[in-house]
Amino acid sequence: MTASTRVSRGAAGRRRRAAAVVAGVALVAAGIYGVSRLGTATGNDLSGANGDAGSTKPSELLILQVVGTHEPLLALIGTRRADHRAAFFSLPFDLTLTVPGQGELMASEVAGLGAETVRVAVSNTFGAWAENVAVLDLEGLSSVVDRGDGIRVQVPDFYVTDAGNLGPGSARLTGKQVAALLSLQGDGAEARWASVVQGLLRGRVRLGREDLAETDGIAGVRRVLKGARGAAIAPFPTLSVAGSVTVPMQPDLDQEVARLFGIRSPVPVIVQNGAGTPGLGQDVASVLLPLGFRVVLSQNADLFGYVRTRVVANGRGAIEDARRIREALGVGRVGVSQVPSGIGDITIIVGEDFTG
Repeated sequence: MTASTRVSRGAAGRRRRAAAVVAGVALVAAGIYGVSRLGTATGNDLSGANGDAGSTKPSELLILQVVGTHEPLLALIGTRRADHRAAFFSLPFDLTLTVPGQGELMASEVAGLGAETVRVAVSNTFGAWAENVAVLDLEGLSSVVDRGDGIRVQVPDFYVTDAGNLGPGSARLTGKQVAALLSLQGDGAEARWASVVQGLLRGRVRLGREDLAETDGIAGVRRVLKGARGAAIAPFPTLSVAGSVTVPMQPDLDQEVARLFGIRSPVPVIVQNGAGTPGLGQDVASVLLPLGFRVVLSQNADLFGYVRTRVVANGRGAIEDARRIREALGVGRVGVSQVPSGIGDITIIVGEDFTG
């Protein structure tokens, strides 16, 4: 997987239109983040006996990506906890994500970026930092499947593939058949991907370093895959905006993440690039996301040339969080605005003093 992606003129146009719509939606969605931080999720069949997200150690998280197909195959996998079984989310293919440092991008565009950018984008979407990343191509995934003598997949429909006719119903698939199933285009692609992930997690995943196109460490990846054995599919709640843009539905998604993974809903922040240096938004997010923050709006400042970073609490209730951000970044000064932004609790104007 390369660190860059080529976007056609048509795709670029769609992205600009999506960004314009999502920027307006952010005003509404971010307004409920403050409530979601204090709320608790309701239970469903994925819950254990105790629905309190703070009752056990949080899940360890892994972003799993398979490249080499036409679709953005991305999943967030969490290990089991004492009172909850393991679970995973698959990202909707038409989802628009807020990518720190780049603005709003479609899932298909995010999937073509480097592994670290994918980690930041997906972690920001879920408001939960993924400590581990594993990227496989179809050949690597096929090898993993065959090493375990195949995986049992609930094939959602009947498909004619290069590896033979598949489905519908439960079947034990070889690596070649799994790769063929994921390579299909058209309706049902999201269901096929989710079924493959669930099948992979049913048993022991025999993963070798040679299977991975990119990772930040195979030991952590193996640990999460072991702890997520038997994981259930978690619903990803979405909202359609203007009939053309799909975004996460809040506070529903944050509540699901809190309930299943035991992770508190994040503090929403605005990050503005005041230095003009490319990539600053992602660098800031990489520092802040593990500390419980989410970038709800990423954009350039009113002008470049800010020498010193400014961390502005949008109300006195956010001063302590602003100080935490100042300490984490290691630069800047803290200020207070008496006028709520309506989007984020804190606004960060990144200056030239921040070097990552």
